[in-house]
Parts: sequence; structure tokens; C-alpha cells
Amino acid sequence: MTRIRSISLAVVLTMALMFTALSALPPRVQATHMPADKIGVSASTIEVMDTTQPQPVTLLTATLRTSSPTDLMIKVTGECALWTNVSSPDGLAQANVKVWVEIDGAPVPVTSDPAQGGPDDGKVVFCNREFQVVSIVDVLQLFLRTRAAQAFNWVTLNVGSGIHTIEVKGRLDTLVAGTGVAKAAVGKRTLIVEPAKLANDVTI
Repeated sequence: MTRIRSISLAVVLTMALMFTALSALPPRVQATHMPADKIGVSASTIEVMDTTQPQPVTLLTATLRTSSPTDLMIKVTGECALWTNVSSPDGLAQANVKVWVEIDGAPVPVTSDPAQGGPDDGKVVFCNREFQVVSIVDVLQLFLRTRAAQAFNWVTLNVGSGIHTIEVKGRLDTLVAGTGVAKAAVGKRTLIVEPAKLANDVTI
């Protein structure tokens, strides 16, 4: 009986020591990940744009970290589709989708060089259509729908160090005369941002 009590006491003491040792360990800290210094994001959801929806539309967004001032190469691709429907003898339907990139809420211009027309607003036409009908026919209805993949590259210089939010935005511009409809959609799309070290005297 004494031997059993000794063994039980030893087990209790061992467990107590283990508990004390575990309690003395520092608390577990959950890992936090900083944004990468280069990014690649994509989406396949279809973003439909027409005159009944708020403009502009955010197509892609990502977070980028720069440890020192650097230049960035920004590449955007996307499927762009247009619908135009004219159903009056003298109808007109114009539609185009403009796409641009913003860093921390500020648009990235295509060029900032005044000699090349900069700084501009950074907006690029991804798809465009003007459809007009002139006819003496009393009843007329014409409908067009197209889709194609487009791409454009932006370059921005001397982006400061820190964490930056990069957004790709799109906007539909329309003009409809008579009876008709004009709308657009952006489908599969990608955003790739890479740091670059361009020449000190480069102008973009």
C-alpha cells in the first residue's frame, strides 16, 4: 500500500511540474503576413455596367508592400463586352469602357511627361462602339453584341516605401438617341504588379 501511494505521489508531482513548465512558456503569437512586394490577382465574375448602376466599378484590388522608393510596372488584362440595341429608324447608341489604375486612391497616368501630353487621367479605352441607323423604314430593330480580350500596361515612378492599395477601375460611357440601349460588361481579368529599377533619367 505504501508503494502504491509513493507511485501516485510521484505521478502527481510530475504532472504538477509539467503544468508549471507549460504555464511558464510565452503565449503563442499568431503569425501575421505582410503584403508581398509583387502581386498577381485575377477574377472571373462578370461585372455588368449600365446607366442604372453607380459608376465607376472596382474590377480588381490588391495590397502591395514597397520597402524603399521604387518604380512599378502595372499590367492589366480583361475581357470587355458591349451590347448596343437600336430600335428606332433614327437611333444612335454609343458605348465605351474606360479602365484605369489607382494607387492609394490616386489615378496612375499613362504619361506624366508634359512633352507627351502628360500628366493625363490614366484612363484607357478597353472597348468602344458607335452604332447609328438612318432609315425611312417605319419598323426597325438592330442588335449588336461583341466581346474581346484587351490589355494595357502602366508604369509609375518613385512610389514611396510602405503598404499601398492598388485598384483597377472601369467606367461605362454611353450616349443613346432615339429608342435604344447601350451597356457593357467586364469578364475574366488579371492584375500583375512588379517592382522595377528604371534608369534615373527615364521619363514616363
